[in-house]
Amino acid sequence: MAFEITGGGSSNNNSSRFRRKDSTMLAFAPGERPHDIQVEMAVLAGIVLHPSALNDIQTRVKPTDFYLPAHQDIFESMQHLAFKNRPIDLTTVMSALKENGKLDGIGGPSYLAKIADTPSTSAHALEYAQIVADLAWRRRLLDAADMCRSAALKAGDTREIASEVEKHVFDATQERKSQELAKVGDLLSDVISAFEHRKDNQGIPDPNLVLTGLTDLDDKLTGFRPGQLLVLAAGPGTGKTALSVNIIHHAAVKQKKNVLFFSLEMTRTEIVERMMSFAASIDAGKLRSGNLSPDDFNELYFAADELAGAGVYIDDRSLISPYDVLAASRKLVASERISNPNFKLDLIVCDYIQIMKSGANTESRSVEVAAITGGLKAIAKEMKVPVLALSQLNRDRSKRTGQGETNRPQLSDLRDSGAIEQDADVVMFIHREMGPDQDSRAPAEAEIILAKHRAGPTGNIKVTWLGHLTRYCDHISSNYVSNNYAQMPEPDAPY
Repeated sequence: MAFEITGGGSSNNNSSRFRRKDSTMLAFAPGERPHDIQVEMAVLAGIVLHPSALNDIQTRVKPTDFYLPAHQDIFESMQHLAFKNRPIDLTTVMSALKENGKLDGIGGPSYLAKIADTPSTSAHALEYAQIVADLAWRRRLLDAADMCRSAALKAGDTREIASEVEKHVFDATQERKSQELAKVGDLLSDVISAFEHRKDNQGIPDPNLVLTGLTDLDDKLTGFRPGQLLVLAAGPGTGKTALSVNIIHHAAVKQKKNVLFFSLEMTRTEIVERMMSFAASIDAGKLRSGNLSPDDFNELYFAADELAGAGVYIDDRSLISPYDVLAASRKLVASERISNPNFKLDLIVCDYIQIMKSGANTESRSVEVAAITGGLKAIAKEMKVPVLALSQLNRDRSKRTGQGETNRPQLSDLRDSGAIEQDADVVMFIHREMGPDQDSRAPAEAEIILAKHRAGPTGNIKVTWLGHLTRYCDHISSNYVSNNYAQMPEPDAPY
């Protein structure tokens, strides 16, 4: 079914209406820019007749949404008058246009008089404003199509061109929605109900939150909340991907959450092998060498059964942008809801920020990283899920010498951009002392430094790195670890 925006409904055939058309017909002629002059005039006339309507109308349209430049100038003049708290009528609008040298360009006083004579009311003007916004949206779609064609024909890396095309399409397909204000009093009932629910369920994990499985960290964070951007940062080889896999496994297997994992460095097969090693508690080195016993295979088969029903979805493209993340997230939800209308995406993980692309040409890498983190935060809010983004640390940190606080990660160590700290709701660092003689895969004491927590306390959480299993678990005494490395027991809850 298609709709046509046409003139009609009056003797001079100048008013606008929607009329059902056959789907084989076009609402506009090929090459035509979608617009309706009479509707635009009706919006402006409604403001002249009822100046107070401008407050609502300008939440729906902006000057550039009007097709005619003359109408853009008139609407902009009306906005300036309202901003200066001056009355809006034919005389003041004419004076404002004249002061800016635009009166003749719009057709002079006679054209303003013609607009004033256009039938309109304040209520109808709001409806007409929405039509103007929709037509402007169609023009943006056409512009995006033209830009995509031009991009596809130019020289350059095809993957970067594809990312640019995706950005044009994404920007064009976003509806410019009006934002309604919310009064605190109207929100109090829901907030109080939430408090009451938490009191009644004190000690019971909130099913809407994603837990890490690390007891002390979950106590500090109370879980990952929908809409949060959480950054997990560490130097190379410290185990940030391992910790993210720990979190994904706990969320998907223990909490039955649905997780979308973007792995830019590791293939999907490598990720699954890492998850199998984790779930089966088998040394990853044995899996790679094939030195497996019958008991190992029993554990692997059990782990495979456990993971088979887990809601973990892996995207291992080596080049993605926030637009790709949002598109893949939307596509996943839409496809899964065909068979399960109640499907809900609970967590998005991106590994890692510094090898993502912003999807646009930027003047520097720091500006690009700012665009990436800003995009990830926007995705968290729109999709109403927590987004966990992994990040590298600056190499300059290694120049700090000594033990203790001097070489512990700090917010200033976040690589490429301070925007990571600014956009993130939570920033966590992994810190492990790794001397030249230390086996990086041996069990060792480590810390998760909660450096920023917008909704709660910061602090340091002691954990244990089980290097032979590439797993982090709740803290185990360092004396016990050093004395019992060869016979390390598997934790009851390996989180």
